[in-house]
Amino acid sequence: MRGMAAEAKTLQNLVQLKLDICCAARILFRAGLSVANAGHISVMIAPDRMLMNRFGPSFGTLEPHDILTLDFRGNIIEDNTPQRNARVNETVELHGVIHRYNPNLVCALHTHPPATVTFSAFRKVPEIYDQESCLLAGDVAVIEEDYEGLASEEARLRSTAEAVGKQRAVILPNHGAITSGPNVQIALFAMLLLEGMIARNLSVAVAARATGFTPTPIKMEHAMAAKMGIAKMNALEPLWADQLRRLKQTDPELFV
Repeated sequence: MRGMAAEAKTLQNLVQLKLDICCAARILFRAGLSVANAGHISVMIAPDRMLMNRFGPSFGTLEPHDILTLDFRGNIIEDNTPQRNARVNETVELHGVIHRYNPNLVCALHTHPPATVTFSAFRKVPEIYDQESCLLAGDVAVIEEDYEGLASEEARLRSTAEAVGKQRAVILPNHGAITSGPNVQIALFAMLLLEGMIARNLSVAVAARATGFTPTPIKMEHAMAAKMGIAKMNALEPLWADQLRRLKQTDPELFV
């Protein structure tokens, strides 16, 4: 009986994780942070096993049956799509390498947010100009490499995987970003925060040019103090609940 109960709980957890992935994807789509059918969200569920969305559907239409179980080499272990003909693309290699190099990392989220892609051309870590951006203080990195097209070789992906293991948000030059966390929710909000942080950098740069004034970023020590203070508020759960409430209004079919 205990074995059956444990198996049922595991299945229930997987069902919830697949829904969480779909919710996060649709929230990003609604926020304008995805492009066409690019982008993936992976969740490590066991050694050499991860959940990840299949290639094809956009973030705006992702459903639980579109979430595959794969090994870290990108081989499909479980396919619950109606036609059982799911596809993956080169991005699955990136997520597999990320999880292999970071066995304690649970969720990796990759998409192409517009402001982040624009700012990534500068190969620069964004400044901290507002309170929300303080939540990413000391947790943003830029990969020091040129964009050379799609990559599926471990040699090219290793530096990205190592950076993801050290920083919550990693900017990929001329490409997009990867955020990570111990669950889907934290990886999602890190991506939303990163895009907001970079949008603020761009707007401050425009204002500085228009006015001739010199902008003053928040000092790192003050940003870190604010980060710790905000973290004590434990705002993640109500924030996630708020996002789901909005999503149930715009995407009710996901919750049927």
